Amino acid sequence: MKRTTRLLSIALAFTGLAISQSAIALEKVRTYTQTNYPGFVQFAAKELGLFTKHGIDPELRFFPSGAPIVQAAAAKEWDIAFLGAPPAVIGSSTLGMVTIGMIYNESAQHMLIGRPAYVTAALANPSSVKGAKIFVTTLSTGHFMTEGCLRKLGLGVNDVSIIPSDQTASVSAFATGQGDLVQAWPPYTAALLERGNRVLCDGAQAGAKIATVWVSTKEFAVKRPDLVVKWLQANGEAVDWIRQDSARTTEMYRRFMAFAGQTSSEETLKETVRAVMTAEPLKEQVKYMTASDGGTSFMADMYESIGLFFVRNGRLKEVPDFRPFIDASFLQRAIRQP
Repeated sequence: MKRTTRLLSIALAFTGLAISQSAIALEKVRTYTQTNYPGFVQFAAKELGLFTKHGIDPELRFFPSGAPIVQAAAAKEWDIAFLGAPPAVIGSSTLGMVTIGMIYNESAQHMLIGRPAYVTAALANPSSVKGAKIFVTTLSTGHFMTEGCLRKLGLGVNDVSIIPSDQTASVSAFATGQGDLVQAWPPYTAALLERGNRVLCDGAQAGAKIATVWVSTKEFAVKRPDLVVKWLQANGEAVDWIRQDSARTTEMYRRFMAFAGQTSSEETLKETVRAVMTAEPLKEQVKYMTASDGGTSFMADMYESIGLFFVRNGRLKEVPDFRPFIDASFLQRAIRQP
């Protein structure tokens, strides 16, 4: 009898726990992200249970690029998203998206790459690049970087032949001997360098500020600032986890690649994970998003530079004031709140 009573008590205790847990409803934050490496942070946050820990159901959806995410914003299909800087500029200027975080400073990871002999000649005599055929993913961060590299070499876009191409097609065409230079970002940079190619110039050398960001719709930021903060906390903890141990991050990234249907060599995977582990902790993100000494922030400067790039290329008519669309207060609250 005592045994039966004890077993019943245990059963009721577990039943009560299950009811208690099911009663805690997760709040939905429709999250759109991408299958390139910065999108791994959201994948890791979900896999590690960090969204659940902070009471969030992220409803994650992944896309190959930022363009469809910006298009979906107009239809109010998401609340928070990960974007590269160019689509964030377009989204801010046309849809009022609010930048709530900066996950990667990618300047040095965007590269203009060529075959060894060509790069040697170009470094010795930059004017030899005039007339070069360059594979470029146009109106992208890479295109923006390419312009900066050409300026560094004393050239302009009219001095070369820009061949519009997506990253996969660019690498394939370059591998067959086409073109003189190719613009690339991870993991395509690693794939190109693994084949013996060399870097002629990267975004940092060109002075191009390049970053990937987290954005919220204006409506969601105003109505649910508490969820924006919790979302940032979950992703911030994922960043901390990612930065701590390269071996376990590599294994998690393999799962991300399998999820996204991607494959790579071990060397390319190694280089990609090295880039992944440069994710910015929340405290560092605040520094990029806030101004000091009465100047403008890294983020505002970057958006203005990319805005000017879009004006030159006919994508925008004028450069707006981006400062109202950059809000570090959510990050600051995420850092302060336990």
